Amino acid sequence: MRISPPYSVPGAEPSLLRAGKTACLLLHGFTAQPEEMKFLAGDLHGRGYTVLIPRLAGHGTQPRDLGRVHWSDWLLSVEDGLDLLSGVAEQVVLIGQSMGAVIALTAAAEYPVAAVVGLSTPNFVYSGAQVLLARALGAFGLMAGKHSPEHPELGARRQADYPAYARYPVRIIPELARLQLAMRAALPAVSAPVLLVDVGIGTTSLDEIHARLGASIKEKLWLDELDHSLVRDEKRQIVFDAIAAFLHKLHL
Repeated sequence: MRISPPYSVPGAEPSLLRAGKTACLLLHGFTAQPEEMKFLAGDLHGRGYTVLIPRLAGHGTQPRDLGRVHWSDWLLSVEDGLDLLSGVAEQVVLIGQSMGAVIALTAAAEYPVAAVVGLSTPNFVYSGAQVLLARALGAFGLMAGKHSPEHPELGARRQADYPAYARYPVRIIPELARLQLAMRAALPAVSAPVLLVDVGIGTTSLDEIHARLGASIKEKLWLDELDHSLVRDEKRQIVFDAIAAFLHKLHL
């Protein structure tokens, strides 16, 4: 029987950069891997923060591994990261990109963190019928082995310059729906300060998340002409400076 290597996609290894007593736990997006967050990690570390980028469950190995993941496994990835940082930092800031932002906000309602930053946070509202449809799609994917297409040249990697799977199993779709529902339920219980950054002026999704948050300190920033992946965009320094300014304001 052929055994796959533990990491089949370059850049999938978790990384820890030690510095100050405030740590930033960076959470990558759906199908991506720790390498997605490397530019932000370098910027924060240069400013004196300890930085940890974990590999979220099911990511950075083989796309089929996502088919074995439950949405709560991503929260366990955060818990593992917080446990690791407890020995090297006095306080932790959660910073997530896209799905990583959904995970960060959900986790912030359960774990004691100093602040949360959500970048391009998805906020899909699922009805009961849509959740049932997602479950049906997942079941169909499990039976038929369905997944999105693989890149013809790069295989499991989506793009040469973007660290993410080229495909994913259909059965992960209902887990994404459950994660979204968990975030929406958790938002009123988030008490840590929150910064939300999104693309486009007047994003309804951002406004709704901001309104539902229980935090007394919550800020939102809209940026124009940037891609969804704020941590990889050519103008990403604008985002990095905004994060640093928010943390400085909180004396973190």
